[in-house]
This record gives sequence, structure tokens and C-alpha cells, in this order.
Amino acid sequence: MKMEEWKEVRLGDYCDFQNGYAFKSSEFKTNGEYKIVKIKELKDGLVKFFDDSASVDVQDIKEFEKYKIYRNDVLFALTGDPVSKPNPLSWVGRVSIYRSDENALLNQRTCKIKKSERIDNTFLYYYFRQWENFYALASKATGSASQANISTNTIADTIIKLPSLPTQQKIAAILSSLDDKIELNNKINDNLAA
Repeated sequence: MKMEEWKEVRLGDYCDFQNGYAFKSSEFKTNGEYKIVKIKELKDGLVKFFDDSASVDVQDIKEFEKYKIYRNDVLFALTGDPVSKPNPLSWVGRVSIYRSDENALLNQRTCKIKKSERIDNTFLYYYFRQWENFYALASKATGSASQANISTNTIADTIIKLPSLPTQQKIAAILSSLDDKIELNNKINDNLAA
């Protein structure tokens, strides 16, 4: 059986990105209708909400429609520490997936991959979770020794190796099911420990 050839492509030729909205901190509430996903919520591959995570109430959701985050959306941190800092979990360019069903909106300095019929978003999530791919993206950042930035153009200009869409979907399904099993095992362990 012949191995499928993965081709090198410019990511922006296969998908688009949506930058977050610049919400005013004066609009933030503790119990609003929509959670705000800021950079700090992008933690170790997942979007995680905390006791001090901000939220907002929105008068007309239609004007914020493009900033809505849905289950399995893939998000990037556009600001963070440079690769010279010792903690990769705080580096710029880190990727997270949204596994929640809570209403949420994308804040500035974060972006999400828009759905595309040419590429599987979950495959891209796992692609950028691989150390060498994450490091290569984070290394493209500009800025100072204390804060690094990338743009959606930087991500779009990234050359990645891509198999066919059906192969992407199979890979993503296998890796997702492994993650689901790990999450279930962690919940069981937490219950046993309690």
C-alpha cells in the first residue's frame, strides 16, 4: 500500500482567521451572559475559565456574531512570552481548543481559525500542539524581551505539511478520542482521590 504524500502549503491559502474584539474592561462582569476568552484563558491546549474570568452582557449579539466561539474552535494567543523565557505554557503562539458549550466571545490579541472546507481545524490544533511546530511559530514573534507578538498574517504565512482532508479527519478523530479517554481517566482519578 502506497503512503500518502503530505504536501507543503501556506496555511492562509487553506483557511482564514478571525481576530478578537477589543472589549472595554469597564464592560466586564463576573456573571455576564458571554464569557470573554482572553490570552490568560488559553492554558496548556485548552480554554479554561477561572473565578476571575471576565464576562459581558451583549445588547445585540448580531454585531458580535463573528467573535462568537463554538465548541471545537481552535484559538491562538497572539501575545505572550518570547521563546527565550523558560515556560512554554506562556509563550506567544500557543494554541488551544474550546471544549465547552458555554457562550463565549473572542477578546483582542487572540484569534480563531475560521471553519474551512479545505482543512480540518482539529487536525491543525494537533499540528500546532507538536513541539517543533509550536516552537517554529513562536520563534517568528516580534517584540521585546518581556513581550512577544505575532499576527494572524504570521500564522497565515506559515508553511505546513498537510495530508488530504480525509486523512486529516482520521488523524484528528484518533487523537481526539485519545484525549477524551485521558480526560475521562483524570475525572475517575479525581473522584477516587476525593
